[in-house]
Amino acid sequence: MKAVKNYMSSPIFQIEANTSIQEVCKLMIERGVGSVIVTENGVPKGIFTDRDAVKAFSMGLSPTDEVRLAATLGNLITVDEDTDAFTAIEIMTRHKIRHLPVKDKQGNIIGMFAITDISKVLHDVNP
Repeated sequence: MKAVKNYMSSPIFQIEANTSIQEVCKLMIERGVGSVIVTENGVPKGIFTDRDAVKAFSMGLSPTDEVRLAATLGNLITVDEDTDAFTAIEIMTRHKIRHLPVKDKQGNIIGMFAITDISKVLHDVNP
């Protein structure tokens, strides 16, 4: 089976944790992505997804509130670029996540393997 690097989306988008929820949502719509990496001083600390946006507003957060209030911070689950795609799918299933950041050999986040990429994996298995 192929590695996640063959299916992931790249480049990834990173935003600082003090960015407003509204600004992050605008970026996600403009870029056509369902998630962004949240950083603090440039260091990846978490992820903000389309589901987090819905959660933020259902909790009564304001569009001007910082994204850190709605993002999933700490314990960022990632995989290496050479991870088998089915292993990545198992990790996503186990942790109930739809976006999985992919790291290169130096530990830098270089892409995102998302639930939408699973259809590509399945197509390769059963064309």
